[in-house]
Amino acid sequence: MSDANDNSNQAAEKNARSQSEPAQDVHQWLEDVHFATLSTISQVDGIEGFPIGSVAPFAVDSDGKPYILIAEIAAHTKNLLSSNKMNLFIRNPESEGDPQTSWRASLIGKMKRIASPRNKDKFSKEHLQDCIHVTDEEEAILLARYSERVPHAESYLNVHNFSFWKMESILKVRYIAGFGRICWISGDEMEIEKDSELEEIKQSSIEHMNEDHEDSMITLCEGSHSFIPERVELLDIEPRGILMQTFEPDKLVYSSFGKAIAASDLRIEIVKLIKKARANIQSDSVEVE
Repeated sequence: MSDANDNSNQAAEKNARSQSEPAQDVHQWLEDVHFATLSTISQVDGIEGFPIGSVAPFAVDSDGKPYILIAEIAAHTKNLLSSNKMNLFIRNPESEGDPQTSWRASLIGKMKRIASPRNKDKFSKEHLQDCIHVTDEEEAILLARYSERVPHAESYLNVHNFSFWKMESILKVRYIAGFGRICWISGDEMEIEKDSELEEIKQSSIEHMNEDHEDSMITLCEGSHSFIPERVELLDIEPRGILMQTFEPDKLVYSSFGKAIAASDLRIEIVKLIKKARANIQSDSVEVE
């Protein structure tokens, strides 16, 4: 590579990092976008070793790492079983004109299948050694997070022989925020630290919501998740959303804030969720009339 190219790359990285926090941007983009292009290494005769890509819905776990839900018969499953090296490409879905003027990112790393008591008997002992093992409850939480983005995910998981695969390691991210704002982000930069301030107020906030605002959470289920439970209990609060347990029907429900919030903004962001749900209910009632 020439000195001129080196200088251009250094200038692009300096420009990217001086105008924003690239890792934070990518985490926000993963909240903004619910579909990506997943590329894995083909195992098809004649094109072994070549990348193959297709559109894949994804969700983001509490550690900021994306995960997908794919069928056992999918090409990506066969590819990942042979080599778990992959790339997840996201881009601004609202860009107009030249797409190169807007943001995009390639997350490069490795994926592992998530195995739970529900499905572990289907896999060989050798394969299970390479899986991420979770409890039934942990898998239910993954399903709740994913179902917020893909409402029919439960039927895929329970009926159609699908499995979760998680980006267990992010090695690097190619970050492009527009012309001249380009850099590589290391995997270490993508790690998320726990918000100690939010942890301090979480339990009291959960108790307050359960004691005084169950009606608001029922509204949230109706307006944002299209069902009305008999009862709701708030189970968890994290920087990117809240997890609820509903009864009749019994299920876990996740509602995201759409961004990582600070502890000081918790009340405001929960109110926003409720207001948006109420607006959805009113809009639906107008359409029916």
